[in-house]
Amino acid sequence: MNTVSRICLLLTVALLMLSVSAYAALLKGKTTVSAGAVSNVEVMAYPAELLTFNESPPHVSAATAEDGLFSLELPEGQYYLFAKGAHLSAYYGRNPVTVPKDGLADVNLLLTPDNLPEPLETTTLESGIVGRVSLAGKPVSNAIVMVYPDLSSQLKGLGLGMAPPTDQQGYFELPLSSGTYYIVVRVRKNGQMAGPLKAGDLFGYLSGNPLVIEEGTPARVHIPLIEVPEKVDRHAASMFGNTLVTGQIRDPKGQPVAGIQVLLYDDPMMLNRPLYVSQKTDEDGRYQLSFPKGGHYYLAARNELGGTPAPGESYGRYQGSPDHSINIETGKLLEGIEIVVDEVY
Repeated sequence: MNTVSRICLLLTVALLMLSVSAYAALLKGKTTVSAGAVSNVEVMAYPAELLTFNESPPHVSAATAEDGLFSLELPEGQYYLFAKGAHLSAYYGRNPVTVPKDGLADVNLLLTPDNLPEPLETTTLESGIVGRVSLAGKPVSNAIVMVYPDLSSQLKGLGLGMAPPTDQQGYFELPLSSGTYYIVVRVRKNGQMAGPLKAGDLFGYLSGNPLVIEEGTPARVHIPLIEVPEKVDRHAASMFGNTLVTGQIRDPKGQPVAGIQVLLYDDPMMLNRPLYVSQKTDEDGRYQLSFPKGGHYYLAARNELGGTPAPGESYGRYQGSPDHSINIETGKLLEGIEIVVDEVY
């Protein structure tokens, strides 16, 4: 290769690196346990488009120092965030998280032990999971253990199935056929089975996901939980992205309705699991719904989540267009979207 060619090659590489750098967003945060910051922890990111965590993560940070601070350059997009240290791991409770082009800061990854003792109870299960759920070393009752076959649902909703609520010792059994599964635990203070978690609710993710179940050998697991912090409620309005729809929910008489959630769908029938759900409307019936990407969507509102709207429930669809749809650009705000709800008969 002659000198001119070599210079051209170097310039091309430099331009490519500058291009990548220009489109890289900086993710910054801290790795912690209940006692404070944790050092020697790596933070990992998987693109949200993936359907499995079987492969090595494409993005990994440098190990944290004593202050627990980390930074990771990522292309703009949505990611599942993890952290891994010595006998500690974390799955970010807001996964998948949107990383905008101007970056994302103050991400706290709360780690829990991933070497807790497995339950020793005898079982008649021939295939499935024998497990225990705990919070800070104490068993948690009435926890709902949910099973997902892959990441197509982003580990949200009711999934493939669930175990009966855990007993007073945090114990559960879940029969499953041989296969690969993702296990998630949720405890909602309001007793609901669906909807965004709120401050004080509990969440757990099995560090061994995806879990391989083999016929004749039940898997034994111990899943630690974390408590959803108060700041989730403070940031809930924009926690799913910087594309926003705001407005008000009213009844047929024009009065504002509190306690209603707005649902965003990508199918006109609005029968499948919604893509995103707002927090409940305030006393003035106002809501804010956030999501990462613009597009053509459909809006509905209801006071209960899961299944077909039942008699006695408040339900309504956006009437501002014939097919109940909106169009919005990524990163834009669509204001004044009003939805009327009425009692289902």
